[in-house]
Formats: sequence, structure tokens, C-alpha cells
Amino acid sequence: MTSFKGRLLFALITLIVLVLVGLGIIIGELVKSYYLNALHSRIEKEMNIVINQTEREPSFNELRSELFDELSGVLETRITILTEDTEVVYDSGRAISDVDHSVMLDEIDNSLPRPSNGIVRFPADTDDSSFYYISSVETGSESGYVVLAASFDNLENVYRQIWLILALTLGAALGMIIYIGARITNQYTKPIESATEVAIQLAKGNYKARTFEDRADETGMLSNAINILARNLQEMVSEQSVQQDRLRTLIENMGSGLIMIDKQGYIVLVNRPFLSFFHSKIEDVLNESYVDVFKNKQVNALAEEVFLTEQRVRKQILIEETLPHKHLEVYGAPIIGERSAWQGIVLVFHDISELKKLEQMRKDFVANVSHEVKTPITSIKGFTETLLDGAMNDKGALESFLHIIAKESDRLQMLIQDLLELSRVEQQGFKLTLSQVDVAELIEDVSVMMTHKASEKNINIQLDLKKPLMIEGDSDRLKQVFINLLTNALTYSYANADITVQSKKLKNSIQLQFIDRGIGMEKEELSRIFERFYRVDKARSRNSGGTGLGLAIVKHIIEVHNGEITVESEPEKGTIFTITLPLKVNK
Repeated sequence: MTSFKGRLLFALITLIVLVLVGLGIIIGELVKSYYLNALHSRIEKEMNIVINQTEREPSFNELRSELFDELSGVLETRITILTEDTEVVYDSGRAISDVDHSVMLDEIDNSLPRPSNGIVRFPADTDDSSFYYISSVETGSESGYVVLAASFDNLENVYRQIWLILALTLGAALGMIIYIGARITNQYTKPIESATEVAIQLAKGNYKARTFEDRADETGMLSNAINILARNLQEMVSEQSVQQDRLRTLIENMGSGLIMIDKQGYIVLVNRPFLSFFHSKIEDVLNESYVDVFKNKQVNALAEEVFLTEQRVRKQILIEETLPHKHLEVYGAPIIGERSAWQGIVLVFHDISELKKLEQMRKDFVANVSHEVKTPITSIKGFTETLLDGAMNDKGALESFLHIIAKESDRLQMLIQDLLELSRVEQQGFKLTLSQVDVAELIEDVSVMMTHKASEKNINIQLDLKKPLMIEGDSDRLKQVFINLLTNALTYSYANADITVQSKKLKNSIQLQFIDRGIGMEKEELSRIFERFYRVDKARSRNSGGTGLGLAIVKHIIEVHNGEITVESEPEKGTIFTITLPLKVNK
């Protein structure tokens, strides 16, 4: 038995068996001793009867054999009377065999008792069931001895009965004790077994396990303590699980790449943004040496610097191994545990590609504005200086120069207006003046405005619009969009090439397409045409008076209407601008 209950029950049964066996032996011996003592006491009383009867006889030679034979038969003993010289004067010849009797008489002859010894018992060496008693006796003037011998053939049966009764009694008592002990043991060990099972379940991680609390003793206190421990562990694990989930969610969705390296240089923690930055798989990174994972020498150098100096390090690096290239700001810091124990380092990668792009756009914007402003100002200043130097006296030159100055001034004014308009559209808090607008009617008005310019290149503006096209929007801003798109179409279209504007009604929006058959664009230029000051044909657009800001303004106006604008183009085949506008602007 390996269970606590089995071992306890086995120990109790063993102890009870030993106690009962010992008790049975003691009781058996006591009963046996009591029986023998009672037997000996009875024979001694019989001896006294025989002595009294012998002393009444006149002499040993005049003993009445019939009387002693009758007395021997009644007492079931063998009576032998000896003279002082150990001569047998009477022998009843019963109860004991003659051979055994002769042997015993020889032993008695060798050690006759004194008269003062009273009745002396001699054990029969020949037979355990035979007993001899001898006592001195006087008859008349003669002295002699009376020997009383008794044989108990049923003594062994009596002993067997005594042991059988003891065995049955003690066996029944043992059975009852075992049954009651098992019940009591089960009653007291059941809470312990339940508490043990709950403890095993807790060790396996099942913190919902509970035990019964139906007692007020020590086992009940144990069960209560186990349940309190289980509840505390469940709360701790639950709280720890929540904290781990929060930490894991934070790490995985922090937007910055994070990697943790232990003190041996192996990567032990990595998040998804890092894998995305370096186009890696977690199985190729986790538990690998950072030297083998980082192919960029700058990252390796930064990690080594943190390991060597144990100081925080911040650097900006360019990752050229990925496309497109990424600008990353890497922050490295040592991990110091309790008692200043060195545990490794942590590296955080912030993607600053957009910031770099915005910074470059700002630089390009400043450079482009400077360049765009410089050209008309240089022209105005040059022609003004020429006029001041004497050319004003030449009426033809004066008029020509003044026209050029006015043209450059108009160009400069247009540039400043577009810059202000772009700034106004892009600024935070820009609001539309919303109303119900018929887009088809608005495009028709714009096409009428463009008729004169279109006629200069013999271009027809064809409108394929489904009326009405009612949406929620800012009429003035949408009109500005349509003007810019038609102006671009006219500017970059060949002569005699028509421009088409067509519409399509969708479920929750409308779609407009501005189609021209002009010079078109290369595929790599399509992603940049909405940038400020970007021109496909710089020389031609500048000569046409364009500022390079029109499409940037268009894109922002469409976006604040929750719309979308896309472009498709092929060189020498034309361009298609597609605008999708929702029926209602979500504020």
C-alpha cells in the first residue's frame, strides 16, 4: 500500500494484531494457570480426604481395601499407601499405568518429603498429563506416605478449547476493530486525501481546484488553508496573466522594433515591428546570436558599444538591406537586475523614415520656393535695372520690358496665392463650407470658363455626365479642383486632341474621370505628381505659367472631402485622373 490511508490502516491493524496476539497469549496463559491451580487445589483437597481416611485405620496392615478402592473410584485417582520404608501396602491400580507408576515411585523414593513439608507435588516426567502428590501420614503408631496420582487425558482438549475460544473472540474483535478503524481512518484521512489531490492539481497549474471544508478540527483548518492558498494563487496567476498579456500587447503593438539580448549575446525577445523592419522570421532570430542576425554593421557596432560601455546609446542608421531603405533611430540600453547583476541589453528601433522624408520634403519645398521666386524676381530686377540704365528712353524697349515685368509679377503673385492656398488647405482645423452641390452643373460651368483657352489649341471639352450628381461638399473648393484638372489637361494636351469628363454613380459615392490625350507620364513619375513643385515637363510647365502646386492643392481638397484621387498614364497616350467622392462627408 502506498497511499497514506493504506499505510495508516496497515500500521493500525499491525499494532492491533500485535496487541491482540499478546493479549490472547497472556489471557490463555492466565486461564491455563487458573485451570491448573484449580485442578491442583482440588487434588490437594482429595489428598486430605485420603489422609484423613488413612489415619482412621488401625494400621497399614489392616487397611480396608474396599473402602479405598471405592474412594479411588469416586475421586478418579490412583491411591498408593507406603510404609516409612517405602513398602507399598496399598495400590488402587487406576488412572495411571503400572509402568509409569513404578517409574514415578522410584523417583519419590529418592526424595521423600519430610512430615513438615505437608503435601508435595511431583511432576510426572513420563507424561505431561499425570500429576503425583505425596504427603506423610500416621496410622496408629506407624508412619508412612500416601501417594495420590491423577491423569487428565482431556487436558489438551481443554487447552485447545481455551485457545479456540480466545482465537474466535479476538478474531471477531479484530474484525470489528478493523471495520471501525477503517471507517474512522477514512473519515479522518478523506480531508487529507482531498487536500493532497488539490495540492497536486495546484502543482500542475490547475488553480481552480478546491477541497471540502466540512470540519472544524485540524483537517478542516488544513482544507481552509489549501483553499485560501488556491484562491490567492489563482488571483496572482490571473493578475500575472493579465499583466503579461498587456505587456505582450504593448510590445507587439508599440510601433517600434524591440529586441532583447542576454549577457551571452543571444536574442531572447523580439517583436513583430522588428521582424517587419528587417524582413525576418522569428525562428531565424530567436535564440540566435545577434552577430549572426544583424547584417548591418552599424547595428552590430551599436550593440557592441552598449555591451562594452554599459551606457545608453542613441544613433540614427540607414538600413540599406531592405527595400525601400529605412531610416531608423536605434536606442540601446543595458539591462541591470537586482544587486547590479548584468543581464544583457535591449535595443529599440524607431522608424524615422517618414520624418526623414518630411525633412527632405521641407528642404525641397524651401529650395523649390526659393527657386520659383528667384526666377521672376531676377527677371524683374534685371529688366528694372536695364530700364534705369537708360533703356526707358527707348519707348519700344520700355513697353516690352514693362510687359515682361508685369508678366513676371503676375507669375510671382500666382505662386504666392498658390502657396497661401496650399497652406490654408493643409493647416489643421481647415473646415469646408458644406452644402448640396450638383457636380455635373459645376463641371459644366468650369468647362465654359475653359472654352477660350481650349479654343487656342482647337480642343473640345466633351462632357459625359449623368445628371443630377448631387453630393455634400464645398462648392468653391470643388470648383477649384475641376479648374486645376482641366487646366492641366489643356496644358499638357496636344492640339486638336479632345478632353473628356465622364461620371459614374456608385452605391454611396460618385466617380469622375478627366481624360486627356496629351504627353502622358512615365510610370515612375505617377507616385510623385501630387508633390509640391513637381513637374513632369519642367520647361513646358514653367513656360505655361504653372507653379507646380495645383495637384497638391487638388489632392488635399479631395481628401478633406473624404474622397480619393488616382492617376493612370502612358507616355504619348494621355492621362486619366479618377476622383471618387462620397455622397455625404463624414465630419
